[in-house]
Amino acid sequence: MLNIAVVDDEQTHRELLSKYINEWKCCKRLNVHLETFESGEAFYFIWCQDQHCDVLFLDIMMDKGDGISLAKRLREKGAAITIIFTTGISDYMQEGYELEAMHYLLKPLDKQQVWKCLEKCLQRKESHTEMLLLPTEDGLEKIQIQNLFYAEAMDRYCKLTYLDRQLKARIGIRELSEKLKSSGDFMFCHRSYLVNLRKISKMGKKDLIMDNGAAVPISRRLYKEVNEQFIKVILGENHL
Repeated sequence: MLNIAVVDDEQTHRELLSKYINEWKCCKRLNVHLETFESGEAFYFIWCQDQHCDVLFLDIMMDKGDGISLAKRLREKGAAITIIFTTGISDYMQEGYELEAMHYLLKPLDKQQVWKCLEKCLQRKESHTEMLLLPTEDGLEKIQIQNLFYAEAMDRYCKLTYLDRQLKARIGIRELSEKLKSSGDFMFCHRSYLVNLRKISKMGKKDLIMDNGAAVPISRRLYKEVNEQFIKVILGENHL
């Protein structure tokens, strides 16, 4: 999943940029979550709660605070968000690049330029291998999230099927779910099982057959939701 936020105090610009992003999402058949904000403070408040943002389209000149100041606050917090400034003037370009902004888009916004930025953002996210640090019986272990097949709850522990082996992590399955939320590829298929949608080979009526041949139970209550999300992931992956 690609999490995108648009911050602009002018409704017309928010709506136009949202339109371009949604058209790109449909064209690429990607799982994109888009949120819009009319002020930097509104975005910052939400971001501080979950920090789920990959790409930020940020207007520089706004009535309630400027985009440069918001970008500085985010960088000071260690945010690795890809920032794309949108502005009607180019006076702040140098300062923006010092804040590691990926690009500047001059208003009026051009759809093709917006799409080019989105393609770069997608490539950057796909090239970045997300890592997870887990407490195990032998100490802390770093794993690549994309290589995790599924996790099974075991009291206060989780049994993880990772690559061709299994790990016992000292973490509850709900806490693990929160840590994996940003990837957008994991969901519960059963109250005791968390599964990587990209590792599913086949959906049966009672079990999910994983790419490694393992069968993971799926509850009747969650079947429809898992099936819908699995289809979205596969369609997006095949289109790319």
